[in-house]
Parts: sequence; structure tokens; C-alpha cells
Amino acid sequence: MLSANLGYPVSWKERMTKPELAGGALLDLGVYVINFASMIFGTDIKKTLSLCTKTDTGMDAEESITFLFNDGKIAVLHSSMYAKTDRQGMVSGDQGYLIVENINNPQRITVVIGDYEVVAKYDCPPQITGYEYQVYACIEALKNGWLESPYMPHAETLRIMRLMDGLRKEWGVRYPFDE
Repeated sequence: MLSANLGYPVSWKERMTKPELAGGALLDLGVYVINFASMIFGTDIKKTLSLCTKTDTGMDAEESITFLFNDGKIAVLHSSMYAKTDRQGMVSGDQGYLIVENINNPQRITVVIGDYEVVAKYDCPPQITGYEYQVYACIEALKNGWLESPYMPHAETLRIMRLMDGLRKEWGVRYPFDE
């Protein structure tokens, strides 16, 4: 089982509510919880259930997304442009769970087993924004002459975009440039 959330009160930012700027929480925040679930559980999604609330301009403001994977695992994901959340990701199994603090800029990973005993805490190296890893991966790709990064292949980027396009379609969230 996996749960993840990411929310910041950023609805005041113009880009979040304007359809012509591809507004909404999903593309700005939800992509991180979806990517977190994909990195942990993979891509073999059997069923998706979701809900969203919309802004006055028709953009998604908050969403709850549940993925059922073919192997029986479940991921429950939340993102919001209205609420400040704890930004945590939790992966649970039969022996315990781990918590990732701040999924889009990890600060610490805590491992809990048995009778809720914390057995390890791993502090992540200090970062400025969390995008440093993307910059390093880009530099590595350029130095090696790669046309795509092995850490986030084009096919995975397209898969996640198609998944988000499907969610937007289900919710009736449209941009002027949608087909």
C-alpha cells in the first residue's frame, strides 16, 4: 500500500487557474504524487478511481486519485492548490512502513517496523529546491551524448502525461489547445 500527498496554497498564482496556461493542481503538483507511485509500484495499473474539485475557471483545484495495480497493490494520492499538506509519501508492507518526508524535495526517510519501532532515519543531502537531481541528470546526458535520460525515459514521461490527460478528460478539465 502506498499513499502520497502534495499540497500548497498557490491558487492565487495566475498560472494555476488559467486554462490557456494549462492550469490546475494535477500538472503542477499531482504529477509528483503520480511519479512517486510509479517509481515505487511500477506502471502496471489495472484500475483508476478519481475525484476532483474545480476552480471557477474550470481547472482542477484538488484531487484524490487511487490506482489499483495488477499485482493487487493500491496507491492513494492527493494533490491540492488550496491546502498546505505534510507532503509525505508512505509505503507500507506486512513488516512495517517507510515515510518519505517531502516527496518532491526529500528531506528524510524514516523506516518503521514491528511494533511501530523506528529502526532507521536517513537524512537526505541538503538541497535548494529538489530540482538539482534533474539538472545533474541533464548534465550527465549532455556529457554522454544521450538523447534521453535513463532515469526518466521519454516513454515514462509520455505514459504519465497520457495518464494525466485521461484524468483531465474524466474530470472535464480542458485547455483551449486540447483536441
